[in-house]
Amino acid sequence: MLAPSPVIKKTAKNALSQNFLTSVAVCCIFIFIYFACSLTASLFSVFAANIGFFVAFILFLIFALSPLALGVLYYFRRLVWDSEDSALIMFRYFSSVKEYKRALIFTFLLFSKLAFTAAIIFSPCIIIWLLSNDAVYEAFGFSLPIWASNLWALNSFVGIIGVFAFVFITLKFYLSPFIFISNDDIDPAEAVNMSTIISKRTGGDFFGLVLSFAGWILLSLFVAPLIFTLPYFVASYSVHCRFAITAYNRDVDRFNSVVTPSYSTDEF
Repeated sequence: MLAPSPVIKKTAKNALSQNFLTSVAVCCIFIFIYFACSLTASLFSVFAANIGFFVAFILFLIFALSPLALGVLYYFRRLVWDSEDSALIMFRYFSSVKEYKRALIFTFLLFSKLAFTAAIIFSPCIIIWLLSNDAVYEAFGFSLPIWASNLWALNSFVGIIGVFAFVFITLKFYLSPFIFISNDDIDPAEAVNMSTIISKRTGGDFFGLVLSFAGWILLSLFVAPLIFTLPYFVASYSVHCRFAITAYNRDVDRFNSVVTPSYSTDEF
């Protein structure tokens, strides 16, 4: 059992108070670039409708926003460790070909695992959608059966279950970005693997932390509050990850297991 959410959030507030304006600036820059990418992607919808926007946004997400998000997390990770950095440190993974390549490898690896998980979980929804779609039957010269027209209700139910299943299953990856940015020498695959191991003990605590931000998340739907809520959440996430990894390493040392993998405490 880790420190409760109020303790983690209080620790995050203390860290933010040391360099609040820079933290807000980092998040504002990220939010601005995010909306700039979204606006640019929307221009592609003029040529290729929704598919154009979707493809363009995915490319922006992988090649620009994801490395930038890792840089934002790197800033907050150092802030939790009492470092006072310039906002420009958020562009760390664009500073060299080596760093950018590492960030892309990690991004592709994590996205592929998430996409594979989503494909498995939501495959029943896809099958039901195909069975209840007029266009599918018309392509084969048939009319939509009466029984198939009522499948939309089942699809909604299966979809809701799929969303909850996806959230709980992918919780095992939640530590991987933090582990990746905390060690310049770690292999991206190792970062993901260590997350799946440590999260078995701490995934429930992190889910509880996210739920404690429910009010802040709803407030952020108005966009403007994001400049305050985003630093608060990312700082809290960083504090939680620090506690989670420290607790894991302490348990490994306590049981003195030679077969249980551990994460280098030098970074924490």
